[in-house]
Amino acid sequence: MPERVLDPRAAGAKRLKDRVAIITGSGQGIGRATARRMAEEGAIIMVCDRNHQGAERTRDELRDYGTTAEMHVDDVSQPDSAKALMAAAKERFDHIDILVNNAGGSMHGPKLGWEYTPEEILANVQNNFFTTMWCCWAVLPYMVAQRSGAIVNLGSNAPQGTMRLPYAASKGGVFAITTSLALETAELGVRINCVAPHWSVSEDPSDALVTRIPGQAISRRLEEQAEFRQRLAEQHLRNIPMRRPGLKEEQAAAIVFLASDDASFITGQILSVGGGARAF
Repeated sequence: MPERVLDPRAAGAKRLKDRVAIITGSGQGIGRATARRMAEEGAIIMVCDRNHQGAERTRDELRDYGTTAEMHVDDVSQPDSAKALMAAAKERFDHIDILVNNAGGSMHGPKLGWEYTPEEILANVQNNFFTTMWCCWAVLPYMVAQRSGAIVNLGSNAPQGTMRLPYAASKGGVFAITTSLALETAELGVRINCVAPHWSVSEDPSDALVTRIPGQAISRRLEEQAEFRQRLAEQHLRNIPMRRPGLKEEQAAAIVFLASDDASFITGQILSVGGGARAF
């Protein structure tokens, strides 16, 4: 009987054996795919998501596989919440080796920049910029003290796109967080890089549980899902040279590479995983 695996792309690699990884937004999507890939490669996982159902699902499937995994339910767009997450991981596992700042996502669009309300702009920035800012701010004292660590931020190809102004501005800010902090920590044993996905889909059709707007459930009506995918295809495929969406598992593979020692001489870089598209 073949050995059961969570991600066959790992091909038996154990680059993250016994390393403690915190992954924000890991209840679904790229975060969940990253948790599965990191577990396949031997990591210990702290699942973090503001949606309890998603966090619990990811934690339980990792544990079923034999991975040491805990979960932390909170909205890390606030500084106290980000500090609480890092403190919980430190108390449970004694050290933090990897942080993946995945929480976020485009909200309240697409529409022209001046059509967004002030509330929608602020929500996008809180959801995408400050989740990364506060988590970096909260984890770096631990990593600098131990003189080791890898942070992978999630950017986007959106800064080169249209119809998502507050999201694009936020992800441009994530690029700046990455490049600035990477210079500050380059001699302190900490590496900080960024993966910039383009439109990505999951191999698991039941993956998405909620939208990127807190508390809003995903429609399970097949016709609504098909219409939504068609709108996304019309918006994104013309900007992707490979003319297909990426897989969330392909994004996870790039994230794990940057978190691993295979990228030990790489810091401050923005890696576009966009089928030939460029993030800037």
